[in-house]
Amino acid sequence: MRKIKKMYSYVVEHDYGRSPNPDGGICTLAFCKFSGDGVRRNIVEMAKVGDWIIGTGGNNDLSAGHGKLVYAMLVTEKMTLQDYFRDPRFNGRAGNELHLTRSSDRFALISEHFFYFGRNAPAFAKRHLDYPIEKRGPRHRSTSFKKEFIADFVAWLEENYSVGIHGAPCAEGDQETETCVTTRPRRKCPPRRSLGVY
Repeated sequence: MRKIKKMYSYVVEHDYGRSPNPDGGICTLAFCKFSGDGVRRNIVEMAKVGDWIIGTGGNNDLSAGHGKLVYAMLVTEKMTLQDYFRDPRFNGRAGNELHLTRSSDRFALISEHFFYFGRNAPAFAKRHLDYPIEKRGPRHRSTSFKKEFIADFVAWLEENYSVGIHGAPCAEGDQETETCVTTRPRRKCPPRRSLGVY
């Protein structure tokens, strides 16, 4: 049985299929959910291999709505952004050469065991919402999840869904107006070219 570690929950305010990006059998989270001020660490700095990351729906047309699961990923690898850009597995995802000059204190989370739902986001089981599993507002929730709850959630997920992509992004086809969800100041995400670019 897989050892249960930690879970991070946050709101996917805008889902363009890039952050997270589930393309090519690997889900990545890199440009969003990092510390914007260099002081308060966010998910990509804090999460470790073996942790679960879940993205819940936000209450706007670019997301899936509250009470729903946009995606879940088990972190199977973590690397600096510098190494991420050098890795041939992720060629074409970034599309922004300016990031090549960034320092090594930024990270990417990688998963080969993920469930991406996008616009087909399922509703959480009532017992999960009663916990509650959703983080309302900015940043993330992690310290309140007990190992028993994480084990129950993962069992529900794996018993009901297969690993991989189950839907298109919530905002697929919308014009590019996206900004990453970070602590202030907010930073512009890389330009969108296709679902596979990020």
